[in-house]
Amino acid sequence: MQVENSMNQRIASDNSPKISVQNKAYSSNALALQNNFNQHLSQKIDTFSTNQVSTLSINEKSSNIKLGALSGNQTTVAQLLLANPELKSKTWSIIHNPINKNKAFHQISAGKDIFYNPKTQELSWSEVNSRQSTTISKNALAGTATASLSISHQKIALGQINQENPTISNLLSQQSNFKAQRWNIIHSDINKNKAFTNIPNNTTIYIDTKTKELSWNHSTQIAETKTQSQKETSPASTQSTLLARKLDDAVKPYMGTDYKHLDCYTLVVNGLENMGIRYRGRGSLSSQLQQRAQLDGRANNAYFTGEGITEALGDKIYSKAISSINNIDKQSKDIFQEMKNLMKKGDILSFSLQTKGHTGVISQSKDQWTYINSGRLDNSINSNSPKHGVGEETLINEINNWIKLAQQRKEALQITVGRIDKEKIA
Repeated sequence: MQVENSMNQRIASDNSPKISVQNKAYSSNALALQNNFNQHLSQKIDTFSTNQVSTLSINEKSSNIKLGALSGNQTTVAQLLLANPELKSKTWSIIHNPINKNKAFHQISAGKDIFYNPKTQELSWSEVNSRQSTTISKNALAGTATASLSISHQKIALGQINQENPTISNLLSQQSNFKAQRWNIIHSDINKNKAFTNIPNNTTIYIDTKTKELSWNHSTQIAETKTQSQKETSPASTQSTLLARKLDDAVKPYMGTDYKHLDCYTLVVNGLENMGIRYRGRGSLSSQLQQRAQLDGRANNAYFTGEGITEALGDKIYSKAISSINNIDKQSKDIFQEMKNLMKKGDILSFSLQTKGHTGVISQSKDQWTYINSGRLDNSINSNSPKHGVGEETLINEINNWIKLAQQRKEALQITVGRIDKEKIA
């Protein structure tokens, strides 16, 4: 009590210390308020900076639309586009846009996010997501392996190459453990140079579960080929046993067939199947062409043409529109010379008028360029060819015939040369 009274007396008797204490208290409070304000302001600035960076990041990415990831039932970019209400009608024009047409769509692994730029129509995918999805796929494969895959280094049979499964990708797509990785497996360094298009029918395909190397028994192939050749006497049936490398070789077995049994388009289709391309059935080339026609509001068979096949499986090598015809012979020679510098054996050649169309395959006989097709054979190189059926004609004369027909019908003529991309048919 005495200490308290003494202190009070000292404070009361001296105003100076009192003022000093009040000033100190005020300064302390002000400092605390200032610190609180500064801290609050700093937080506001940090928040603003973060939001600004976030906004910039969003704006940078806003030009791309995420279509989704390749998974489940949507294993192709086309299926993602078809599932988008705003883009489905543009699916094929986007995919075949020059900015996209040479992209390796078939090599995109499962799990990748696909993006679309509405300004440029460019399709892209994330490499980061690709690496992550590959890791996920490997882990999933390890976790879901069946008893037959329990051995770490083992070859297992995928099945046989036959009419129902003409390609290795067909066999891989039926295996739950390899379906999502099939294009990565086919185009991997250990497999990409293998002669997939030379595998005979009834050949069993194996895969190494560790290295993912694809293989088949060559001695078995030879034995099976010889046995099949002894049984089959028809050139067409013998050729269909061996998958042809080029389309002109694939259609040659049908030489001499009457047109009523084989028209020009079916000739090309049969040739594709002899190369191992599945044309008929669910998920086949024909169903893709029908789907595209439906999306474009056209008849189901609108793209059952040489041009339709070219767009689905390859690239245009040469395209020429002729609306004015003054000198048939000169124009024929000029066009032939233009084509000659670009075309190769096995290319698909199509002629299109408003009221008529035709397709066939470019080939060579000795040093002469020829055209294998099914139709009226006016310029056949073989004397024993049918008048109306499958045969081989001189190419320049066939070009001349179609320019002449365009003049007679007073219609514009479109000439297209297309080349199949073998990577798309593995």
